[in-house]
Amino acid sequence: MTKDIKNIVIVGGGSAGWLVASILAARFKPSDLGIRVTLVESPNVPSVGVGEGTWPSMRTTLKNIGISEAEFIRECDASLKQGTWFKDWVDVGDTPYYHPFSLPEGFDSVNLAEHWLAGTAGDISFAEAVTPQFSVCENGRAPKQIGIPNYAYTVNYGYHLDAGKFAGLLTRNATQHLNVKHISADVTGVLSDAEGYITAVQTEQMGEVSGDLFIDCTGFQSLLLGQHYKVPLTSQRHHLFNNAAVAVQVLTLTRTTVSRDNAIDRADQWLGMGHWLAEPTRCWTRVLN
Repeated sequence: MTKDIKNIVIVGGGSAGWLVASILAARFKPSDLGIRVTLVESPNVPSVGVGEGTWPSMRTTLKNIGISEAEFIRECDASLKQGTWFKDWVDVGDTPYYHPFSLPEGFDSVNLAEHWLAGTAGDISFAEAVTPQFSVCENGRAPKQIGIPNYAYTVNYGYHLDAGKFAGLLTRNATQHLNVKHISADVTGVLSDAEGYITAVQTEQMGEVSGDLFIDCTGFQSLLLGQHYKVPLTSQRHHLFNNAAVAVQVLTLTRTTVSRDNAIDRADQWLGMGHWLAEPTRCWTRVLN
């Protein structure tokens, strides 16, 4: 296949599909380069409806696709996440530990882990020894002051957010500001040329949607990779401590800027963060089968 790619089709919406569409549209500016970005999304597939946690790199992504941080926090019930707090992950009763998002001070010039393992810092935890973020988290403080600009920070952070609301914000931004074409339709078939390259997807409501490059964002359905190309799912079950999850919302009065992961018998409970104090908080129990 040697033809120029001018028409990119993303099959599947949600956070994954709309992030791909937004990143491509912002990078290649369809109206300037003659590249079209189209997203085909089923109107009959419900949102999973759970919370999501991100890495700090999400800040750069949001900035690059033209979404302000204030709008994102307001629209997606987002809270600032500074890392994860782990409890009982080796033995019950062990001292909890943090995985903070701020890197150790001077990490690019000295390996502080060697000095910490040698006992140089005494009995304090590694996170407390190498980054001020430990104290920020322990005292329930935010990673930035109110006057700091969008996406800037004092200590590093990502987000916890409502995935359904996030997909809605991405949809509006992509279609209204990035010229992404949105087709609400169910994919019923895939059309290929003689060499096996996908040329179009057949939809129930809108007929054929053609393109030069197709990206599969259909999740577990795997309409293009799995069902069409028969690419098998490569199980990593033998590496996993758990392989199933139950998601619920619970009411908590805990003020926190970290995710909390408690190991329990044959499972772990992953507690996300609500937008405000005393708001329902997203909680996952991941179970070992």
